[in-house]
Amino acid sequence: MYFVGVLHGKVYFWHRNSCRTLKINIKIMMRCLWSLLVLCALFCVSPVSAQTLLSEEIKEDSVTGQDVVEKAKEFIGVPYRYGQMNPKRGFDCSGFTTYVFKSLDICLTRSSRSQFREGVKIDDRRDLQQGDLVFFTGTRSKKTIGHVGIVTDVNEETGEFEFIHAGRKGICINSSSDGYYDRRYVGACRVLG
Repeated sequence: MYFVGVLHGKVYFWHRNSCRTLKINIKIMMRCLWSLLVLCALFCVSPVSAQTLLSEEIKEDSVTGQDVVEKAKEFIGVPYRYGQMNPKRGFDCSGFTTYVFKSLDICLTRSSRSQFREGVKIDDRRDLQQGDLVFFTGTRSKKTIGHVGIVTDVNEETGEFEFIHAGRKGICINSSSDGYYDRRYVGACRVLG
């Protein structure tokens, strides 16, 4: 059995059957403890963080365009509400895309303009796939992006596509061949691996 005692800023350890004592300076002991804590933090936390990042990457790669479309279709009929991202209250266009992807553990930025800068750009409409994001100008400006939707189906011969989005009538599916959207189409990107 060991005993510990502190006297004049020194820690003393001794064994019950021994007269020997060991003096340790408290400051030195505290430095050692802090060093040990720092080392534990570096070696114990980093692998967990790396593992978390790796699992997020795996999740993103394992989600398919069909998964995205199926999730998005669950919200058909939810009303349009500017600035909202809630299936009980409603969605605006980028709130809808953000919510759908987030529910599949994929993070998107909140605005359609910033989402346009994410992922891999798709130049040819015939290369579109389910789950790709498609972008349109807003109703007030013919130059800046103001609307986003998710591709649900593509005609690979013509490049025409259908997309689900938060339109004026709520979450619905429209065609790129509709004059309103055909004139305003800007481009597309793929955020899935």
